[in-house]
Amino acid sequence: MEKESIKEFCALNLGGEIKKYPEDFVVEEITPSKKICSVKYNFIEILKDTIPKKRKEHLHFTLVKRNWTTLRAISEISKKLRISRKRFGFAGTKDKKAITAQRVSVWNVSIEQLRKVKIKDIIIKEFEYSNKRIRLGDLYGNRFTIVIRNPDLSKVKEIENILKKPIPNFFGPQRFGIQRKVNHLIGKQLLLGNFEGAVMLLITKQEDKNEAREFAAKHWGEWKKILKVWPKNLGVEAAVLNYLVKYPKDYANALRKLPKNLRKMFVHSYQSWVFNKTLAKALKRNIKVKKIPLIGYKTQLSGEIGEIIKEILKEEQIKLEHFKMKRMPELAEEGDEREAFMFVEDFKLLKIRKNYIKIRFSLQKGNYATTVLSYLGVDI
Repeated sequence: MEKESIKEFCALNLGGEIKKYPEDFVVEEITPSKKICSVKYNFIEILKDTIPKKRKEHLHFTLVKRNWTTLRAISEISKKLRISRKRFGFAGTKDKKAITAQRVSVWNVSIEQLRKVKIKDIIIKEFEYSNKRIRLGDLYGNRFTIVIRNPDLSKVKEIENILKKPIPNFFGPQRFGIQRKVNHLIGKQLLLGNFEGAVMLLITKQEDKNEAREFAAKHWGEWKKILKVWPKNLGVEAAVLNYLVKYPKDYANALRKLPKNLRKMFVHSYQSWVFNKTLAKALKRNIKVKKIPLIGYKTQLSGEIGEIIKEILKEEQIKLEHFKMKRMPELAEEGDEREAFMFVEDFKLLKIRKNYIKIRFSLQKGNYATTVLSYLGVDI
């Protein structure tokens, strides 16, 4: 089940590489009011954070992290506070191998409690009480500051003109998984109601050699044995395995030990895979299109794009009614639509050096910097 990507349609063979170091990829969330969450913590911000504030139900803060996934960072903070990670809300996940800043909310925690949390490579700042939880999608977009190492410097001047035009709005590779491109595969099994298959992919699927995952595949169903060799850094899977020790065949509720946002992400990943495949076929057939469905059980399939999606779903043996998720209804998806093309905002070429360039640009929510970079021919 290969996923389509923008690499087939790149406009410039710029070359080069990204993310040699986390500092090479900086992501700063842009709030709905268009305030940029800075990765820096300056003296004025530090002073503001000492001013007493009237407590409300939720505490909002900016999470700055280096080399952490959003979910792992929040999980670690929840452990330090000794509370459930379900009490946290955030607008979207940010890259791991990067320095990132984003707004996060936590229910029924004080500034004083949160200020005591100290974790390596994590800064917690800009405290503000609110009556509202931060939910997925509660952002305008993200600003990216990126170092591209060893590009073709003769082509650098072409970047700005290329990015003035709309770019095919493919979902980036992180939508499908960075270390393991497995999210959309798990999503498909959830849609089919094959919960054991979903758990098997979550636990055993590998691309690079992994002894724990190999052991789990050979000893499937021997949950205690698997847990004994399971790495501590794979805590998401461990939650599922711990449940299966007590209830060996209850795969549905084992999956429910994962945060609901994560389970929904698997389904969204499958929607994204279908979107990418549809957009690629439309581009190859020179079909003019403004929006493409993110399929769900209420999606109406019409016209040339509808026919392409029908072809894909027939190959996949998936029906729109599968998105009702009758055996896990909390993950049901009505469907939506997504712009077929995106626009890059506020592009700046910050530095040109002998062996690297530094660029900055902003994208609206749901759009991927890796898609922009792939369009320029950077190795992702």
